[in-house]
Amino acid sequence: MALIEYQFRSQALDMEQTVFIVLPESKRDTEVPSFHPSRLSSPCRFPTVYLLHGTSQDESEWLRFTSVERYANQQGLALVTPSGQLSAYADMAFGEKWMTYIASELPNKLEKRFPLSASREDRFVCGLSMGGYGAAKIGLRYPERYAAIGALSNGNHAYKRVLDRAPTRSDAMPSALVDERHLLCWGLNRDQTPVGTQEDLYALALENLKGGHSLPSLFHMVGTSDRNLLSARHMCRFFRSLPGDPYHYTYFEEELGNHTWKEWDRWIEIFLQWLPRKIEFF
Repeated sequence: MALIEYQFRSQALDMEQTVFIVLPESKRDTEVPSFHPSRLSSPCRFPTVYLLHGTSQDESEWLRFTSVERYANQQGLALVTPSGQLSAYADMAFGEKWMTYIASELPNKLEKRFPLSASREDRFVCGLSMGGYGAAKIGLRYPERYAAIGALSNGNHAYKRVLDRAPTRSDAMPSALVDERHLLCWGLNRDQTPVGTQEDLYALALENLKGGHSLPSLFHMVGTSDRNLLSARHMCRFFRSLPGDPYHYTYFEEELGNHTWKEWDRWIEIFLQWLPRKIEFF
């Protein structure tokens, strides 16, 4: 794999950013991947997975704590790992425009400078915890840009206040921290939630059903010992309730799986193998 550290100034964020880009390599120097006919005009461009980190993590951790480089190389996939800080991958009410940066500016910039496919069928987004929510939000808000979503260890953050009030929930995030995140990211006070807004995965999913355009496939995985199990099951019930399975929703629960890199290393390999489009080598 070729590992590139790319530094540039983001116009959406109005600050310098660093992203890591990983490009696959074939087994022999003379080999190149074969591509779907839609890529014949650009035969050296790779399908790409944008990997989003979780709360209190950064853009390097997917590469440092998992074997995702090796897994991606086996599938002929490129990887991009940006930073989302503590934004919930939103265009923040009191902060930067992280949604615009990751969903729009970054792919447009990188696809012009690196051999990354600009085809919707070759563009995927995946994340863990906060990043899983962010990946689902990006893919559902821009279904015309992303063919598949990977959501690991997450639910619908728009319902966090509702679910954290459940009497069986003993590991909920401290309410003061939830209040701070809701205010900074979404401009909401302690009596408000983003349910029904563009930050609500369910609202986005339902809105897409009115549009008549292609919808991304959705892969969702969590462990039974994960602190986000309740919210993940809430999300599972919603997507399984949609008539006709429009998002080709795939859900797994791993027995005793927890909220750690040990699980995410296994699950990202499963997700990459699940993707609807893979590259074969000559």
